Parts: sequence; structure tokens; C-alpha cells
Amino acid sequence: MLETSDIQGLVVRGYGSLSEARFLLLAVDHPERARAYLRRICDRVNTAKVSPETHALQVAFTAKGLEKLGVPESARSSFAREFIEGMDDNIRAESLGDRGRNDPSPLTWSEQAVHVLLMVYAKDVDTMKHLLDEELPIVKAAFTVVEKTTRTLDQNREHFGWRDGLSMPNLLGVPKERPRKKQQESWTDPLAPGEIVLGYPNEYKVQSESPTAELADDPAGHLEPTADGKHKDLGRNGTYLVYRELTQSVHALWDYLAKQSKEPGNTPVDRAIALGAKMVGRWPNGAPLVESPDRDDTERDDNTFKYAHDDGIGLACPVASHIRRANPRDALGAGRDHEDSVIMVRKHQMVRRGRPFGDPVSEKLKPEEILAAGDDKKQRGLHFICLVGNISRQFEFVQRNWIQSANFGGLYKDGDPLTATRRTGENANDEFTCPAKPVRRKYKGVPQFTTLVGGGYFFLPGIAALRFIAGHP
Repeated sequence: MLETSDIQGLVVRGYGSLSEARFLLLAVDHPERARAYLRRICDRVNTAKVSPETHALQVAFTAKGLEKLGVPESARSSFAREFIEGMDDNIRAESLGDRGRNDPSPLTWSEQAVHVLLMVYAKDVDTMKHLLDEELPIVKAAFTVVEKTTRTLDQNREHFGWRDGLSMPNLLGVPKERPRKKQQESWTDPLAPGEIVLGYPNEYKVQSESPTAELADDPAGHLEPTADGKHKDLGRNGTYLVYRELTQSVHALWDYLAKQSKEPGNTPVDRAIALGAKMVGRWPNGAPLVESPDRDDTERDDNTFKYAHDDGIGLACPVASHIRRANPRDALGAGRDHEDSVIMVRKHQMVRRGRPFGDPVSEKLKPEEILAAGDDKKQRGLHFICLVGNISRQFEFVQRNWIQSANFGGLYKDGDPLTATRRTGENANDEFTCPAKPVRRKYKGVPQFTTLVGGGYFFLPGIAALRFIAGHP
């Protein structure tokens, strides 16, 4: 079992019952005051042991933040290279698709200017106001604050109108608080905990790599010794947090669907929904196309389906669809039942904890309402957040090889239809292919529907590691 009393709660729960959230991007102005504030909240940061009813507090750090707070260089250099270099490293940004419209140079916030991520969750607006009224004056005495406001939308939908978070891996060793709904069950056995939480066995059956500290740098004894007794384990019970703020062009998407759809349907709205479902891989209410290829049947929401086994060439759910690219399940391998694909895909899973921001186009986010609303020019989107034990093998691999790639699953010019950064020329990824009988349908010149605003790599420490960070120098 995981040491839940030392693990921050975000690892095991998304705080879905706490509809209000504020993500505070903090730059350290006064290191001593900042460390004093962190010591003050060590006992208030919520752990994985208990699910809070009214509010929650979580905290994470960039590599620059650890440096600014005085964590010794010997400890900082033991973190993963991707974390140290940052998401906006030139070579890394190119491979992630953070160029063109996603070029980091005009970003409204940059990882270089963010040292701490303070995440505040509350059950309602009044509770959040009370928390911030108490917290912000103290925070602002030590940090420069940029506040990001989020709240959950109707039926946990995202702004394009689809229900979100329906397929999430479970972690071995996490006690279940309540029975999950059928469509939320993982399609595989629980992942080895080291895939997300540092210091535990991963899917390779080895301990996940974890940053360490020198014995002499932990005189207070906050950290446990490593197995060889030569260092202290700074990473144990922590995880890496990937944060990307993305705007969503809701009107542009639905305008494209309405004007370009060649899918079957009795009305223009039906045809737009059908093409949108093909791009997503699910109908707006959540039914997967593999289970329900012709209509949004909420009774057919079993999440244990497999692509190669149930829909090999993508007649129901196109190979290029968003959910099939983000989690190919059994679709990428060869051999009987494609077991090798299942084994491989398990090693690239992530735990997603994203939240939408901005006002929804319509209250219920029904397709017909979104189409009728038109373009209100307001900014809205998603705070994409995921937790991983290995940034390169999990988040970066998926983003580079499955989301951005024009050649995923034997395709030629297809990038992710919803989230890929569009490229043209010899390496174009602006097409979307729908297998069909007797002839496939091809959509060319697909626009870009999401744009990166900012992002960074963070370390979400265990509680003992948080005390160590707050106590330096």
C-alpha cells in the first residue's frame, strides 16, 4: 500500500466534488518569507489519506523555484533532466509542438518566472472567497502572485461540449473510497504505483528514479535514507506535475464541424456532432464509438473495450481520433490479441487532473446550443494537468509520438484533430481520416483548435520532502 499520509491528495483524487479551484502561480520575492510560509502550510496540505469535504491545498515547485528557495545544488541536480531543463527548452519545445501559434516567446506566463504552484480547491464560491481572504495577504508578503480561476462545468464537460475524465488509470495500492461508475473503470489492471509516485516499483518492475539529498543536508531528519544508506530520498511519495494552459477555440471547432462534415445525419447539427464524435472518439455524453458507433447511447459506456480487438481498422472509432491516440490500448502491437501493445501502452499512461477556465458558451454545453450561440470572442480553455513518474517516457512521449505525429498508427498526414499544433509542408499534420465503406472520408486543412498560453514542469513533493524544502537553508 502507498504511504498515503505522506502523499499529496492530488495523486489519488481530482477533487471533483470541490467545484471551485484557484491555481496561484508564485514567484519568490523574499526567500526567507517564502520558506516561512511553506513551513506554515506543511500541516495544512491535504494528503491522499483522507478525502476533504470543503477545501484542499496542494503545492508544487519548478526547478528554478527549488533553487530560489535554497535547496542545495547537489539535491537539485539529482532531479530528472526534463524537469531541470524545463518545458520551454528550445529542443524540447520543438518536439512538443510548442512552435508556430504555440511558440513560447509571447506567452503570458513562463516557467522561468514561476517558482511555486499553489493549488486551492473549495466546495463553492463563498468557501473559496474565505480561503483566499485569509491566504492571499500572507502569500503576497513573500511572492508575486498570478491567479488562475477555474471551476467545473456541467456534468464535468470541457468547453468543446464533451464529458471529460472518463478513462483514468487506477494505481495499485490506492484504497478505493467508493465504488466507481462503470464508465470510469480502468480498461486494464491497476498500474504499478511507481508509474506515478516516485520511490515505488513501476511497470518495468524496478524502483522509479527518485531525486536524493546528501545526508548532511538533512540534519532535521525529514527524509528517509535511500536503500544503500548513502543519501536521503527526496523524491519518495512525490511526483512530477505537468501544467499546460490551453485556450480552446470553441466557435472555430463547431463552425468547422457544421460546414465540413461529410458524416451521416438527418440535420446539419447531427452531421456536425457525428464528425465531432469521430474526432474525439466518443459522443458528447461519453459513449465510446467502439461500443456505440451510430448514436450517443449512454447505456453503452463500458470502458473495457479494445481497439484492435473490437475495431481494428477504425470503422467505428478512427485511428486518428483523440482518445485513440492518447490511449491506443491494444491498437499498436502485433501478434495474438496484441498483448505487446497493452504492455507498452501501460508504460506511457498519465493521471490527468485538468480543470476548465472561462465561461462556457452555453450553460449545458449541448451541441445545438453551442452552434446557436456563435462567437462571443471570450477566452476559455483548459488547465491541462497530469501527474507522471517519468516526464520523458510518459507526457513527452505521448505528446511527441501520438498527439503531434503525422504518422501515428500508419497514418500519413494526420495529427491529433483537437489538440495538435498544425504543421504544413513535407511534415504536415493537418488532415483527418475517417475509415468508411465503400470509401474512406478525408478531411484536409483541419484548423488548430487549441493554443498554448503557458506551461511548466513541477515537482509535487511528499509531505516529508515539503518540510525539507521549506527548511533550507
